[in-house]
Amino acid sequence: MSPLQALQTKLAAAKTDAATFGRKDDGSVAMIFGLAILPFCMMVALSVDYGRAVHQNQKFASALDSATVAAAKLLKESSYTDDDIRARALSFFKVNVQGSYATYNDDEFKVAVDRDNSRVDITLPVSVPTTFARIGGFDKMNIPQTATAVFAVRDIEVGLALDVTRSMEGHVGGTKKIDSLKSSFAKFADLMLPTTPVAGQKVRIGLAPYSSGVKLGAFASVASGGASTDGCVTERNANASKYTDMAPGGLNVFRVKEDGTTDIDPAGTLRNTYSCPPATLMPMTSDRETLISSVNSYETLGSTAGHMGAQWAWNLISPEWKDVWGTDKAGVAYGDKKTIKAVILMTDGQFNTAFNNRATSAEQAIETCKNMKLKGVQVFTLGFGLGNSAEERDAKATLQACATPGPDYFVDAANETELDAAFAKFAGKINALRISN
Repeated sequence: MSPLQALQTKLAAAKTDAATFGRKDDGSVAMIFGLAILPFCMMVALSVDYGRAVHQNQKFASALDSATVAAAKLLKESSYTDDDIRARALSFFKVNVQGSYATYNDDEFKVAVDRDNSRVDITLPVSVPTTFARIGGFDKMNIPQTATAVFAVRDIEVGLALDVTRSMEGHVGGTKKIDSLKSSFAKFADLMLPTTPVAGQKVRIGLAPYSSGVKLGAFASVASGGASTDGCVTERNANASKYTDMAPGGLNVFRVKEDGTTDIDPAGTLRNTYSCPPATLMPMTSDRETLISSVNSYETLGSTAGHMGAQWAWNLISPEWKDVWGTDKAGVAYGDKKTIKAVILMTDGQFNTAFNNRATSAEQAIETCKNMKLKGVQVFTLGFGLGNSAEERDAKATLQACATPGPDYFVDAANETELDAAFAKFAGKINALRISN
């Protein structure tokens, strides 16, 4: 390249540099970026603090919900004042928000108690301190909290089938089994029907003592179509109504004992073991003392037709029997979400007696239990003083098959202490079922 050409090239480059410099806008970009960075940082800061606030909101909402439920449950006891309920709620709330960095004021923890509707409402202003958003002048984020709980206590209907057979005269731990039953039932009645009842709740218990028959007393004529002369009945007459809670009428009546060889045991051997027990059925009542007095009067007689106990315990809580027991003593309709229906079937031996049937007592009991469970009845079963013989193992198997599935529904009690515990367990389970939120 010649010197002239070299000079021309340098001049051209210089011209290009000058033109490029004239078009430079780096300063304005820097200015715009400087103006935009502040709100951008604020958005990031608010996003971070907002996420922290959301997390705290969830924690506080959960804690407040739990506190409200805990407070509402105190409504079942009339002895608790509104101040007691608030203190319980606040204490429960504090335990569940430990470790939180959100802030609140105890004085603003407002609890409204609506006893007529069994409802508790709680409101609480909560603040979450900010970190990054402080640069924009936001020191905290407010997250007001509210929670409501309605404590619905359901009514309870329980039918008890209690074994009053001759074998209950036997001893366990030096005490007659029938006497242990009387003592344990009294404790059960105290648990179910306390001196200070739950406000707005109705608990009723009916008794169906059984041996090789069930004594109905004044109700025997209706149940048997006028055939009973001793106040007792056995199984149903009509096949269509077997293992159901259908009320008596027409051909659907309960049989009475016909003298002769019409009894069968599980082996199919004809026997004549019928007897009418002196203990009489009692329709449902809320009178604890009357129930205890009735059980305390029980005397033993006869063999074990456990299926009859199951049948009559069911009849006691059945809405189908309102024309027999009377509307005030009969069970409410099935499917009533306000009521729990339960049957407790207790025995000290194998179900070994049946009449006018070619199905054993155990088979009939299991079918009866199956059908009442289909109606929503909770079935609890209780063996007392059962050993390990073949017959006693059969009794346990029958009770387990009858019971509602689950660990709380069948108990094999070896002595009076365990019998007390079994009834207490059943009472606890029934009382737990009655609570819905």
